[in-house]
Amino acid sequence: MTSPGPISAVPLLRGALQWLFGSLLAISLIGFFLAINGMQLTSSGTAQRILSRATADLTEIDAILPTIQADLVEVAEASEEDTVIVPHFPMAVELPREEAATISTEELRSLLLSEAAEAIYKEGMSVWALADPEAEQSIDILSPEGGVHRGLGFLSDDNHQALRIAAIVLGFISLALAGLFLVSTQGMGRIVALGAALLGAAVPSLVTAVAVRFAFRTASEDQEDYLLMRLLDLGNDAAWLTLRNYTILTLVGLGLVLVGLVLVLLEMRQRAAPAAPAAPAIGNGPAEA
Repeated sequence: MTSPGPISAVPLLRGALQWLFGSLLAISLIGFFLAINGMQLTSSGTAQRILSRATADLTEIDAILPTIQADLVEVAEASEEDTVIVPHFPMAVELPREEAATISTEELRSLLLSEAAEAIYKEGMSVWALADPEAEQSIDILSPEGGVHRGLGFLSDDNHQALRIAAIVLGFISLALAGLFLVSTQGMGRIVALGAALLGAAVPSLVTAVAVRFAFRTASEDQEDYLLMRLLDLGNDAAWLTLRNYTILTLVGLGLVLVGLVLVLLEMRQRAAPAAPAAPAIGNGPAEA
């Protein structure tokens, strides 16, 4: 009698490989999705919209804009230079002298916010001190202001490029692990396994995104400082992007699992069905006397 040991070891080895490759795939997908979300947040359009809103709150531009415009007109009329610097704005923004004398309030507001957002996105939060070369930024990193400073500083072109590289690398790693994971799985169970790996990456990320958004909302409601409340609301709005993405990924993973289960049941039913008896061949029966 032959020993059943080597034969019974094959399913155990296959199961161990499934767990190994599935776990590694889920971890890799978590990093990949995180990099993709970071890419979206730090993309030029999204990041500069957030930075523009933050600049409007930080500078209280709507309150000081009439003064800025009035003094800008005076500076333009008194200057003989081709360009003038917008006064009372904590960032050096230059305008052609003729445009400075005729620009409307809405155009000036839009210009200042877009210029500030673009400068922060390309050069970082240090641009706030460029209007005053002797200014120094001293912010407690553990304070709410420090959190705002780090959050806005994250929205930069340099971080976007770094996240792009990370997403490409993690994408290739995830593809390789997905291939190994599918090879270690049999039949229609591959679809269930792939959906389960996607859920393993999306569900924890979704829970984290919900917790972060809840933290922003709670902190905003309990905040007495109006400026910090507005900035926390901005963070809450930005967190919606990741919450939406992880919700979609969770639904896709759940859909793959359900579809895979249906196909597995159909496959099992097809295997269990008895084979139809073969019809007798014509002309092969016994000859009649």
